[in-house]
Amino acid sequence: MKTTITLLTFLLLRVNSIFAQTSDEDTNDLYPDKYTFEKADEFQKKGEYEKAIWFYINLFPENKTKVVDIVKELAIKLNTIEMDKYIKSSFTLYGTLDPSISSFVNGELKMDVNRLNHKGSWGDQLILEISNSNKALNSAGEYSLRGLEKFKNGDFKGAIEDLNNSINIEPTGQNYFNRAYTKSLNEDFNGSIQDYNKAIELKYNLEEAHFERGYCKQQISLIDEAILDYTKAIQINNEFANALNNRATLLAEKKDYKNAIKDFDKVINLMPEIAQSYVSRGIVKKELGDISGACADWEKAYELGFKQVRELIGENCK
Repeated sequence: MKTTITLLTFLLLRVNSIFAQTSDEDTNDLYPDKYTFEKADEFQKKGEYEKAIWFYINLFPENKTKVVDIVKELAIKLNTIEMDKYIKSSFTLYGTLDPSISSFVNGELKMDVNRLNHKGSWGDQLILEISNSNKALNSAGEYSLRGLEKFKNGDFKGAIEDLNNSINIEPTGQNYFNRAYTKSLNEDFNGSIQDYNKAIELKYNLEEAHFERGYCKQQISLIDEAILDYTKAIQINNEFANALNNRATLLAEKKDYKNAIKDFDKVINLMPEIAQSYVSRGIVKKELGDISGACADWEKAYELGFKQVRELIGENCK
């Protein structure tokens, strides 16, 4: 009984809070007389995915095949196999506000539970449809989505097979990128580089594609080429800390210590709580003969919890 009261109180507080934050314009947008795909697409374009999904739930009973296809494509766009969570979150947020389900009368919440359950069943059916793993696959999107699920479960070989099928049907930059990333985790760095080449050619997610291709090249000792890719990623996003860090590491390997320190400086400015960056910069400073600067960095790393640096401090610092 105590749990039930707590949950009802939480729901009441949540609905009260949402009602207070919802304007008449929002209400008209979210609860129209007729739900349309055009309005759902408009929400998608604005990145308001939970609102779009709310519309798809309401469109589902009379447009099952179309809604399932669209939601699967949205899952690929969001790079997630957990669309059930989006659907549940959307219904929790907007179902409780639906004027056909809930209203406040004299400050008291009135809810049509039968209507709530009825609309909720549409969302449940949609979840079942998009997660039916036994259904024959026909589209690139379906293969890509199943490949993503296999990837998340650690079945890289199976994921690559599904992505192969997806690319055969629809050779998009996203499909090449996803297969490249999967191949890299399977330590097929040469195959991964070839796929990143295609993703870059198709101008898909260039910042990450250059970074990941650079990482693969680094793994097979193509150091100069890796540096070029990291540099291109940094040119797209000059605050890309991982790319700066990796480029700094490779520059230090090439004994270009001054430029390595410049990159480590930027990394530390962006992420001052990462102890390993201080350790690395300290090592480069030591190579340049700046022992006091090196010791200061190692002391900072120790302060941040990187206890392994004690050996460097003991050997080099007074």
